[in-house]
Amino acid sequence: MKLIKSLLAASLLAGSLFAADYAFTPNRGKVGFTINHRAFGAIEGRFDKFDGTISIDGGKVTALKGTVEVVSISTENLKRDEHLKNADFFDEPKFPKIVFASTSASANTIAGNLTIHGITKPVTLNVKRDIESGRTGDNYLISGKIKRSDFDIGDSFTTNVQLDDEVTINLSIRPSI
Repeated sequence: MKLIKSLLAASLLAGSLFAADYAFTPNRGKVGFTINHRAFGAIEGRFDKFDGTISIDGGKVTALKGTVEVVSISTENLKRDEHLKNADFFDEPKFPKIVFASTSASANTIAGNLTIHGITKPVTLNVKRDIESGRTGDNYLISGKIKRSDFDIGDSFTTNVQLDDEVTINLSIRPSI
């Protein structure tokens, strides 16, 4: 019996060292963003509905694919959230999803195609493996910067005077083991 338990424990440990695909959802991750507003400073937001898969080999992210539902945007300001969903920004009825699909990965980055507002552009995201003691599993922090103008988001004189063009994307993914 001890031999069986030892073999089972060893096989579970060895399995975490090899390539594996993991699903991530809001209870196993976060999708957020930060943008600077000239009058209010940094505004943080998040999307509460998303799903995807992350591939990990030897502790490194090798692939990432995800879909975000624009309707779930939250900046902790309902009036602003409704404005972000309309045609001035995301035009959620016409473009309800944001999609990312990786095309390549290196030690600390992952490149892929990001589709927002019906426009697809290549982006490169930084990846950091965060090993937290006392917790089960690693957390992967993925971040990068995009330009609103590349995706025709908020393209008006008033918007461009008030908001920076650069938006920081922040993901936190804890693959289930």
